[in-house]
Amino acid sequence: MVKSELPSPYAFLDYRRFLADWFAAKKALNPRFSHRAFARRAGQKNPSLLLQVIEGRRNLTDATTEAFAKALGLRAGEAQFFRLLVAFDQATAAEVRNQVW
Repeated sequence: MVKSELPSPYAFLDYRRFLADWFAAKKALNPRFSHRAFARRAGQKNPSLLLQVIEGRRNLTDATTEAFAKALGLRAGEAQFFRLLVAFDQATAAEVRNQVW
């Protein structure tokens, strides 16, 4: 697998879209890659967590955001941008969204 073939979080304003596109690219590179494999990489017990997040049925916590960044193999700057995308999307107050932006 060549990391450069995976999408960069910098190309997205929606972290759920980034996760969906990242998973699709990873699956294209390795057809055996699964939601269960991602959950193992993220240290999560729920194999459907990624799908639930992508579909908007679950949000990421601070801990799962960090676990996902690690499982995605993001470098420091990419991981920080991913955290900001999550914070922006999940902010409930306009003031917080503006601050994150």
